[in-house]
Amino acid sequence: MTAPVARFVNREVIDEYHQEQGKEVLTPARTLVDAAGVTFNASIVVWRDADALLEHAETTHCDGIVMGTRGSGSVAVLLMGSVASKVVHSAPSPVTLVK
Repeated sequence: MTAPVARFVNREVIDEYHQEQGKEVLTPARTLVDAAGVTFNASIVVWRDADALLEHAETTHCDGIVMGTRGSGSVAVLLMGSVASKVVHSAPSPVTLVK
């Protein structure tokens, strides 16, 4: 059995890692959107629960959500994951899932 990473690395280091990885992954998309002259705001946020993400989407009036999937959960949500499934069905804007 492996121990959770948070036991050995503090939350600030984990959050910084997620921000760095998010910025790296978004770089090609930012380049394309900038070249097209489209105005946008991006948020790199890590949530484990759909309700927090949906609340953020509503309060920021986002036009779209792009999120990753893990594929854990019951058979009904096996391909997407329970968080992704809830977001897809409840989001106030279009959702793009990335595996």
